[in-house]
Amino acid sequence: MNVHVPTLFLLLTAISATLTVSISLVARAQTRDGMVYWAWAFAFHTAGYFLYILRGQVSDVLSIVLANMAFACHLALIAEGVLQFQHRKPPRALIWSPVLIVAVVYSWLLPWQTARFIAGSVIFSAQSAGIVAILLQRRKDTVGVGQHFMLTGYFILIAALAAQAVGTLLQTEVAASLLLSSPVTTLTFMAATISTLLVCLGLIVMTKERADERNRTLAMRDEVTGLINRRMLLESLTQHLSAAKRHGQPLSVLLLDIDFFKRVNDTYGHLSGDKVLKSIACVLEQRCRKQDYFGRFGGEEFLMILPNTDAEGAMTMAEALRSAVEAHSFEAVSGESVAITVSIGLCALSQLPDPRCDDLIGAADKALYRAKASGRNRVEA
Repeated sequence: MNVHVPTLFLLLTAISATLTVSISLVARAQTRDGMVYWAWAFAFHTAGYFLYILRGQVSDVLSIVLANMAFACHLALIAEGVLQFQHRKPPRALIWSPVLIVAVVYSWLLPWQTARFIAGSVIFSAQSAGIVAILLQRRKDTVGVGQHFMLTGYFILIAALAAQAVGTLLQTEVAASLLLSSPVTTLTFMAATISTLLVCLGLIVMTKERADERNRTLAMRDEVTGLINRRMLLESLTQHLSAAKRHGQPLSVLLLDIDFFKRVNDTYGHLSGDKVLKSIACVLEQRCRKQDYFGRFGGEEFLMILPNTDAEGAMTMAEALRSAVEAHSFEAVSGESVAITVSIGLCALSQLPDPRCDDLIGAADKALYRAKASGRNRVEA
């Protein structure tokens, strides 16, 4: 079955132009998510097909050499965008060398269309394979299915380009004119259409999936320390309290408060306060066991949930945490040493009759208040 190739060109040009406008409207340079590169990529893609349509009406240098350079730029910009999306430094000499190769090879082979077809298939297949390699290198770090749409699109394109090269070698007469309908050109440009749609769908889905993942992280994590936030702590405590009651297991909570933290902010500034919060979070998190849940409860308070831990075990853990903070050397932004201690309130499930989460936290808070009132830098149960 042969399809009217000029119509396919018009269709691809229209699709590519629409994608260019759509991506450009949502691309923001400051986000560094690859979208700006991808918008430019589809702009060059559109330009390439537009020059193809003008074949015979403008010089061959424009409709052949420049058009194929535009397609090489398209693939190079896609690669640049993917690397930026992955937060990797692009090897620009490798990425952009095919554009120069296309310019030289197509200028040299301008009188020989069959040779150009084969050379173009090899060059563009190599560029597509490079993008596939970039995607596969970080496939485990990229969330969602968007990357699979892109990979499928480029596998289809590589297969179509290989078929074009083989078909051109076996039936040189089909290469008499790029705009004439033939099985090879029909297959190539239908595959290019499908590939373009899959690649663009993949780019959009990848970006959305990352944004969704970022939003989920923001909903679960404290922005300053990176620890789980109050909401996740309460959800976790609800689950562990229910399980502890159901299975008759011990459970304890520790409520930790930084002593005289206001003085840190007042003396060294809020940036130093944030630095101290991050450092304390790191010191305490390093001493958590695998089963423990630790996060920022609010302000300068932290909450630690200790599953399968009775009051005695919780006291041992609390003393170890208190000692670790006292022994650690904290620094302000200026580099000055800052002495930091914490007071800790402890409550074990066994200390209360059928408690709820609020009861456990309330009891730990009262114990924390006693630790503060007794001179700070101590543990109370």
